[in-house]
Amino acid sequence: MSRQILLCVETNSKARTDYQYINETIHRFYVNDPKISYKPIFLESKSMYASPKKQKEIGKYIKAYPEDTTVIYFIDLDDYDTNYETKKLFEDIKKYCKTHAYELVFFCRDVEEVYLGKRVNDKDKVNEVKRFKSKKMIEAVLPQNLSQNEYKINGSNILNVLDKFWTRKN
Repeated sequence: MSRQILLCVETNSKARTDYQYINETIHRFYVNDPKISYKPIFLESKSMYASPKKQKEIGKYIKAYPEDTTVIYFIDLDDYDTNYETKKLFEDIKKYCKTHAYELVFFCRDVEEVYLGKRVNDKDKVNEVKRFKSKKMIEAVLPQNLSQNEYKINGSNILNVLDKFWTRKN
């Protein structure tokens, strides 16, 4: 029996930035399990979380493995704590994930701040993730920063969620 995991990320299929950080995390912290296949779903923007087009794409994969598919949304909190619209959007995404039995990973404030320790301009994101990968910077990321339960700058709950599906390396 195998499991399919759909990784719904905010980025687009050209940049692939968020997905690359997540993939590096899986390779660093988890045992390779050939019974798990995972693939990205590029939302293009967090506001597209429930778009009919993206839901159709997710539905196509779920139909292929209805009992053995997990959907995980990876969402940046951005200015969640100071902007009402951002907070409302994140709360809507949380409700949506709960209603659909999807998992939810947060990055506070964004994926780059969690993995690089700094905010990155949109135009620099692709180069920064290339540098992150080539310099194997995942090795310097503290597991406790990736194991948060609360929204904390430079923090994420990614390992808490991925632990449900993969076995951690020793």
